[in-house]
Amino acid sequence: MTDLTFLLQTSNGVPVLGLACGDDIVFDSATDEALIGSRDYRMVLETGLDRLGAKLTDIKQIFVDIGPGGLGVTRTGVAFANALGFAIGLPTTGLPAFELLGAEASLGDAPVAILRKAARPFVHFGVFENGALAHYEHCKRDSALTSLEKLDKYRIVGNVEVDGQEPPLTNVASMAAMLKVARSKAFPQPDARTYPIVEVL
Repeated sequence: MTDLTFLLQTSNGVPVLGLACGDDIVFDSATDEALIGSRDYRMVLETGLDRLGAKLTDIKQIFVDIGPGGLGVTRTGVAFANALGFAIGLPTTGLPAFELLGAEASLGDAPVAILRKAARPFVHFGVFENGALAHYEHCKRDSALTSLEKLDKYRIVGNVEVDGQEPPLTNVASMAAMLKVARSKAFPQPDARTYPIVEVL
């Protein structure tokens, strides 16, 4: 199998690694009980490649979640993606976690409100609508809740519960949603070295 796309999402604290061929996810660590949550990215990647009968050099694109979210696990994931890109001579493209979560939960015209924990009393707050991240800020929880009150209707994702609202739908995007966001990005030239850093946490 050739022309694989590497996908790594870590900022929710439970790493998920995927491989895609074209527009199809052909390996997803979240579907394997033995691999769920593993931070041994090399082992998980080797497992995926073995199952597909593929080689490291079959990877042609690399995308990684750059947060905001868990600081240590996000940086470790980004470092692994960067090292992989360096080893096989490919650029690494960072994907903001809030774009991934927004794409996962987007349905109809209702915006997606995204809330993730940060150092108290702060949170990461974003609004995803019309297919894009329309707003992001690192702010106090009360400020984020005040902003939410201005929205007539919304779907909520992340890991912060809001009184009077349903629990967040999810705190992780599916590999299909991540691939969709990845495909919307301009892919850097092969000789580029786009090594992303984690967003403000």
